[in-house]
Amino acid sequence: MAFHDLTPNKSAPKSAKALLGLGSKFICTPKFKTGSLESNFSRLERDMHLRVFFACGNELDESPEWDKSKLYVKSDWRPDFGDIPFWVDRRLSSFYVRLQRLFKKKKATPNLLTFQMRLFEMLSERRDLLFPEADKGLGPCAVLYEQYIEDALVHLLNEEVYQQLSAEEAAESIDMVSSLVQDWLQKYEKVIGKMAHTFIRNHLKNNSESSFGQFDIMYKIHKGMKDGKWPTRPVCSDVTGLLHGLAKWVTEELLPLAKQQPSYFKDSFALKDLLMAIRLPPNARFFTADAESMYTNIPSEAALETISAYIIAKRGDNILSEALISALRLVFRFNFLKFGDTFWQQISGTAMGTPPAPAWAILYYALHENNLVQRWRHNLYFYKRFIDDVIGIWIPDPDPSKDAQLWSDFCKDMNGCQGLTWKCEPPSKKVNFMDLTISIANNKIETDLYEKDLNLYLYIPPHSSHPRGVFTGLISGQVLRIRRLCSNQSNAAANIRNFQERLLARGHVPCNLNPLFERAEKNAHEYMSKSQAEHEEARRIKQAEAQQQIYFHLQYHPEDPPSREIQKLWRDFVSHPADDLPLIEKRNVMGEKVGIRKLIVAYSRPPNLRNRFSVRDIHGRGSNVSSFLK
Repeated sequence: MAFHDLTPNKSAPKSAKALLGLGSKFICTPKFKTGSLESNFSRLERDMHLRVFFACGNELDESPEWDKSKLYVKSDWRPDFGDIPFWVDRRLSSFYVRLQRLFKKKKATPNLLTFQMRLFEMLSERRDLLFPEADKGLGPCAVLYEQYIEDALVHLLNEEVYQQLSAEEAAESIDMVSSLVQDWLQKYEKVIGKMAHTFIRNHLKNNSESSFGQFDIMYKIHKGMKDGKWPTRPVCSDVTGLLHGLAKWVTEELLPLAKQQPSYFKDSFALKDLLMAIRLPPNARFFTADAESMYTNIPSEAALETISAYIIAKRGDNILSEALISALRLVFRFNFLKFGDTFWQQISGTAMGTPPAPAWAILYYALHENNLVQRWRHNLYFYKRFIDDVIGIWIPDPDPSKDAQLWSDFCKDMNGCQGLTWKCEPPSKKVNFMDLTISIANNKIETDLYEKDLNLYLYIPPHSSHPRGVFTGLISGQVLRIRRLCSNQSNAAANIRNFQERLLARGHVPCNLNPLFERAEKNAHEYMSKSQAEHEEARRIKQAEAQQQIYFHLQYHPEDPPSREIQKLWRDFVSHPADDLPLIEKRNVMGEKVGIRKLIVAYSRPPNLRNRFSVRDIHGRGSNVSSFLK
C-alpha cells in the first residue's frame, strides 16, 4: 500500500500511488541548479565578521539567560567594516569569486518520470482531493475536500469546546489580544528578562498580519472507522497566531514543573531504563490506560485554578509566579483560530499545537494522580505517564474476585479527575506502549520494538533529492534506536533486518546499504558501551568544537558541486592560504585569536511532497467552509 484511501467508495485515482508512494518526505529535484550565491555569501560574510569581532567569547549579551533560553531573536546587527581586519574580506572575496565559478544556473535532470510529473500536476490541480497525514506517522491519506471539511466541523461544532465568531468579532478579539499582550509585556518586562521580552514582542509584530492559529485535522486510522466515519484529531498550529511568542515563554517556565512530577519520563529510552532496573514481585502484571481526547477535554478554568495554585505552592507568591499565571490565562483563554473562511475561539480544553499544551496536560492530571498513586500504593508497584498514555505494574490480590473489584475501583478513581475519561486495559503479562512491546517472562521484564500494523514504512527512496548525510543519519539513528529499545539483542537483530529489507523494497541496493549498516552497528555498540558521564563529556566536547565552527548555508541540489569542493576552496583561500597564517592563528583588531577551525556546509532542503500537498491552507480549494454551516 502506498497511501490510505479514505474517500467514499475508494474514489482516489489508483495512479496516485506512483507519486504518494514515494513518501511525504520525498523531495523533487528543483528545476534549476543553484546559480547566484550572493545571498548565501552575504550571510557567511556577516557571520564571519561577527565571529572575528567577538573573538574569545565577547558575547553580544552576557546575561546567563543566553545559554539556557531558546527565546532568541536573530539580530541583523553587524560590525562596522573598519572594525574588521582587511585580511578577512580579502580571504572571503577570493573564496567567493572561485566558488561562484562552480555554480551555474542550468536546467536540472528531474528525479520523477514523465508520467509522475504529469500525475503531480494533475493531483495539484485536483481541488476536490486533499492528502493529509495520518496520525502516529502512518503515512499519507486521500480524502475528498467535502469529506475533510465535514470531519473537521465535527470538532468545531462542539459548542462546549468551540465558539464561532463573525469576521468582525474575530478582528475585534485579535485587537483585544494584542492590547493584552502589550500590557503584559509592559508590566513584566523587568521580570521576564530582555531576551524573552524581545522574543515575544517580535512575534507579536511579525504575526500581526495573519494573527490567527490554523486549524486542521489528522486522521486516526489506527482507531478504525466508527459509525461510518474515520475518527480525527484536531490540531491548531499557533505559529501564525499573536500568542505564539508568549506561549513559547510559558512553555519554558512550565516544563520544568512538569518534569518534576513523579510520573514523568522523557521518552521510550528513559522508560526502558526504568523498567530494566525493576525487580518484579511475583504475579506482577502490566496495565495501560489512554485518555480520551485529553487536550480538548481538560476544562480550562478548572485547570487554570489548579495549576495556578500549584505554581504558587512550588515557586512562591511572587512577581514571576504572577507573570506566569497571567500569561497562562492569556494563552489558554484567548485561543483564536481560522479554518477556511471561518473564525473560531476555543472556549474550553487545550489546543493541540499550542507549545505549552504537553506541559499543561502533564501538570493538570499529575495533581490528581499523585494522590491516586499514594492511595493505591499497595497495588501499584510502578506507575508512569507520557501525557495521555499511562503504563503501570499492578500487584493483584490473591483473591480473584477481590482483585477484580479492586481493579474496577482503581479505574473509577483514575476517572475522578474533572473532564478526563481514561480507557484502562486490564492487567496482563504483555502490553504495547508507545513504540515498545513490554512483556514478563520468567519473572523478568523484556522489551521489544512495537510497530503499528498500518505503518506504510515509506522511507526515503534513493533518488529523493536529499543530501547523502540524511540517509546515513536515518540508518545510524534507526539502528541505535532499535538496539537501545530491545532488551534481547537477537530480537534487535531481527528488527534491524526487517528495517534493511524495507529499505531494499524502497529501491536501495545492498552494495550501498551494507557499509552503512556495518558502520551504524559499530557506532551503536560504541554508544551503548559508554557511561552516562562519558556521554556528558562527549556532549561537552561537541559543544566546545561547535564554538570553533562557522556555517555556509545552502539549499541542497543533487547536481550542484559537492560539499568537498566547497571545503577545498575554503581551505585554499580562507583557513589555510599558502601565503599567510592559518585562520585559527589570525587575530582581530583587538589582538585576540579568531579561533575558527572548520567550515560546515549546512544544507537546507527544498519543499517535500508533504509541503507540496499541505492541507493547512484550504482556502479556495472548493466551496467556502462557511457554506457547510448553512
